[in-house]
Amino acid sequence: MCLITLAALAQNRADIEVSYDYKHFHRTGKLQNHQMILLANSTESKFYSPETEYVDSLEYTPEGKEIYNQMKMAAFTSGNLKSVPSRRVPMYIFKSKTKGTTEVYDGQSLMMFTFSEPYEAQNWEIGDSAKTILGYECAMATCDFRGRKWTAWFAVDIPIQDGPWKLAGLPGLILEASESTGQHHFTATGIQASQRTLNPVLGKDHYEKSDRISMLKALRDFEDNLESSLGAALGVKITVQGGIDVDKSLDFLETDYR
Repeated sequence: MCLITLAALAQNRADIEVSYDYKHFHRTGKLQNHQMILLANSTESKFYSPETEYVDSLEYTPEGKEIYNQMKMAAFTSGNLKSVPSRRVPMYIFKSKTKGTTEVYDGQSLMMFTFSEPYEAQNWEIGDSAKTILGYECAMATCDFRGRKWTAWFAVDIPIQDGPWKLAGLPGLILEASESTGQHHFTATGIQASQRTLNPVLGKDHYEKSDRISMLKALRDFEDNLESSLGAALGVKITVQGGIDVDKSLDFLETDYR
């Protein structure tokens, strides 16, 4: 029993920690940059925003909530609201080859969802191009995945078949990935050995159980109709002079829900 428990704990620890810069466009058209983290071993991984996890850790306890409220009040008083940590990228992705599942936690501040889907490595086509990223020679690969065409660069010298978001399955760690419209781009900014635990999401009860397509449709409807959606969620009528413009050509990482 002890040996089984120790093996399970070891499997739940990362061998590597990778920092990524995630560039994407907000639906208002503004380019955004966010730091993301991948913790991975040969069979399990966790991809998430450290800022989101920090907010979740604060809101998990009464003491933490008090600290977070004080931070928000101080930022409001100083007029520097951007200084308050928030769930700017609320995404958590847990990939498990062992279980054959990918667990997803995602949404936005007023609509948070969770679902599990089968683990799915993409059907990559490896090309003959190469470039160097963070000192590692990387090969190029392409795939079509859930409505987008992806180009990835992977390092064979790092034998972990994983990468940012849901991307995985190449014979080496994915250090860069972009889709063809230029709306989403992941670039590794740092790599280090790690024994950090792949901790579960805090406050799971804040997430509504759903499925991938239903979640994406709900989020798209919310963002396409921001004034009425915010009003309904907050229980008040919201009117913004001139309206809230969203670029409907901009979309999520997956577009096959439409």
